[in-house]
Amino acid sequence: MKTKIITILAAVILAGVCPIKADTVWETGYHEIYDGDVYHEIWMYNDATADMFGGDVYKLEMFDTSAFDMLGGVMDIIIMRNNSVSYIRGGNLGALASIENSSVYLYAYDVIHHPTGGHYDGGWVEGKYYLDGASFDFDLGAQYTYQHINIVPEPSTLAFLALGFLAIRKLK
Repeated sequence: MKTKIITILAAVILAGVCPIKADTVWETGYHEIYDGDVYHEIWMYNDATADMFGGDVYKLEMFDTSAFDMLGGVMDIIIMRNNSVSYIRGGNLGALASIENSSVYLYAYDVIHHPTGGHYDGGWVEGKYYLDGASFDFDLGAQYTYQHINIVPEPSTLAFLALGFLAIRKLK
């Protein structure tokens, strides 16, 4: 009897100390991940959307037209399929794999793609986030993943391009 009580108490204490959520499935709706949230795997389907402001996620798998916005936190790997979309603005990302028609929008500057090296076949990417100027680097899960990454220019860069276009147009 004592052994059962001790086992139950140990399980309750460990559950409070290690609040890791096992596989989580989001099929629809909006979700948020904050500091202190810990997930092992998240599976997003259909039109589910999520914003990550902090926390720790081992793996995110995206399907269909799901959308994910990473602004902070730690993520080991994002695997994207179908028409899913990710916006990477900050945080610590370990690896990214983009398959089929998925798209990645990387809000960064000084971005360099290294086609070899890293832990996977696609090489790796490094640069700095616009959000806070923090340096980042992450591995690419396949050789064609970089083709799915769209580098989003800083808003002031777009303004300068527009002004240049107007000036050239006026000279004609």
